[in-house]
Amino acid sequence: MTAFGRLWRRAPVWRTSLIMTVGALGMAAFYPTAPVKKALPWLPGHAPSARPSKAGSTASPAAGGPSAPGAGQDDGSGQVGLPDVGITQRGSLQIAGRTLPLPAGDWHPILIAQTGPHREVSQQVLARTDRGVVSGVIIVHATQQAVPQDVATDLETPCHDDRNYAARITNTANIEECSYTGNAVLSNHTISTDPFITAAFNRMSTLGFPIPPLMVNVGWYHVSKQGTQGVQVETVETLVAPIEQGSRQLLAPPQYWNKASIHQNPDAAHFIDALDRWMLSWSKVLRQGFDGTLNTASLVPPLINDPSAPRPS
Repeated sequence: MTAFGRLWRRAPVWRTSLIMTVGALGMAAFYPTAPVKKALPWLPGHAPSARPSKAGSTASPAAGGPSAPGAGQDDGSGQVGLPDVGITQRGSLQIAGRTLPLPAGDWHPILIAQTGPHREVSQQVLARTDRGVVSGVIIVHATQQAVPQDVATDLETPCHDDRNYAARITNTANIEECSYTGNAVLSNHTISTDPFITAAFNRMSTLGFPIPPLMVNVGWYHVSKQGTQGVQVETVETLVAPIEQGSRQLLAPPQYWNKASIHQNPDAAHFIDALDRWMLSWSKVLRQGFDGTLNTASLVPPLINDPSAPRPS
């Protein structure tokens, strides 16, 4: 018999204390108080003040807009808000007067902003946690009114990146749209030179969100021409972690997650193929949200299940 086994049999008080401690920690994880959930947003439970919204429900002010908690910080170029990361959102949310569908899982608002000369561009970053690990990040830019064409041109750049695994571009008389799949290596927890995105990842790091070293980015870009008034634009970047469930361990070593090497590793190649197929359907849902024709009742599995979507334990 091991020393632990002997102690377990001969020390009933210690045994009882150990059982109670483990039970208390479990209760705290699955039924956290609001302060605990705010400090450790990756816990699996939901605080009483942060119940998940139902699919299709409108997001709280923390999901977008200057009335969110912590909002009102203005550096002269825009207004930035720090929403309560203890809030959990599911199904969809409203941004810039449109419906943004959300993939499966619990999504937490990380950072919001309104930028542009007239605050016409709404921005938001959300993170999905699964078993304590960040398995997805959404970065969205959406205009609330028509903006000059050059604003859209700047946001379109990722569509033409030669490093993308795949890209699909559609042009009509009044619509321009693209979707693409590419990787995003998180160096120092940032993937962009955009200060807003950098600030969002820095906030996640500060709050203790376990961020994988690499994520795969499926992006969607949509421009609708508004005659002589300019264009309406929406971009949605969905970063999906190619990791084992509940772990930050990548499905394949980092060197295989580039366009030239992806097919040298079956696990990496399978993940990219599955994600690209999912994006074909998901881009249609994003377009419906932009056009105002999305039926939120349709946001159910398997449509909302990306390859890293949470699965039952």
